[in-house]
Amino acid sequence: MRVLQLVNRRQRRGAEIFATELADVLAARGHEVLVAGIYSPRGTLLTPERATFRDLVAAERRFYSRSAAKAVASLIREFRPDVVQANGSDTLKYSVLADSPGRRPWRLVYRNISVASRWLRGPVHRSFNRWLVGRVDHVVAVSRASARDFAETYDLPPDRLTVIPQAVRIPAEVRRNDARRALLELTGAPSDSVLVFHAGSFSPEKNHIWLVDAFRRIRERQPLAHLVLLGDGALRPQVEARVGELGLGGVVHLLGSRDDAAQLMAAADLFVLPSLVEGLPGVILEAAAQGVPSVATDVGGVREVVVDGKTGRVVPPGDMEGFVATVDALLSGPEYRSTLGAGARALARSAYDLESIVSDYETLYAKLLSTRVSA
Repeated sequence: MRVLQLVNRRQRRGAEIFATELADVLAARGHEVLVAGIYSPRGTLLTPERATFRDLVAAERRFYSRSAAKAVASLIREFRPDVVQANGSDTLKYSVLADSPGRRPWRLVYRNISVASRWLRGPVHRSFNRWLVGRVDHVVAVSRASARDFAETYDLPPDRLTVIPQAVRIPAEVRRNDARRALLELTGAPSDSVLVFHAGSFSPEKNHIWLVDAFRRIRERQPLAHLVLLGDGALRPQVEARVGELGLGGVVHLLGSRDDAAQLMAAADLFVLPSLVEGLPGVILEAAAQGVPSVATDVGGVREVVVDGKTGRVVPPGDMEGFVATVDALLSGPEYRSTLGAGARALARSAYDLESIVSDYETLYAKLLSTRVSA
């Protein structure tokens, strides 16, 4: 099977990371797989282990880029895939415009990575997206919550929508001591620090400023607490400025995008995610794979990966007092935190293991291709 995984650009963000990991496992199973980024690479670059990555370096425009459309169409003609998977954002637009449904020899799958209705800019935008979705062979949603929202937003019938969740690689063992030594060396934090982690792009929906404000109050209750922020993005300077304003420069550590982020996660005592919008947060699964529990806001598919009271805690979005109190309680209770962490790792292994999720994609691709052949 020849599979093209289309992403916005080569960067360390959720959609791109998963598409690359999916491509690597598919390639290891004998499929010919190409991952392509439409726009110029940014930040710490992803490098597949087995699949091939192609940077198209098309011009980026707010609504439509002729060079992007031409680059995607040209790549598809050259690669001649059986399946094209568009992974979020602009990939839907340009994969649909690459050829006409009914005469294209490949199947188009769109992977919806978030809560679609939250990103609409008005009725015209919705109508255009509905037109695009109508030309997709199948839609994959990363959570039950995002699937319900997508179906309602675009009137998509159930037979054209499948839930295949985010996935994570489960390490055979958690190397907490090694990760903690590496993290303390990176940050200069004292050896007795209590480490609170967050990972994500510095974008509005991840709510970094709110988190820094909340951490100031957490720090008043937990004087050994340090906050580690992994990731990068446009809002990083604003976050750094807020850290300085609150006098948290020595206890909030911005480490940027790192290739070893998943391994460093094992150093965490607690993972936090105060997002305003989420589809199914892969970073919570990365923490869970390392036996780290989470405190997260109740948005999108968060409850599907954080079982409240069993693998972590869920709080209402915007509830700062509740968030601060919950984080404080978990940092004060190492035994309870350990129990939640064990539950989180067990859930990740049983429901979100990467190899199993890739098998679900293989099954979907084969079904779509058999429909093409029989037609």
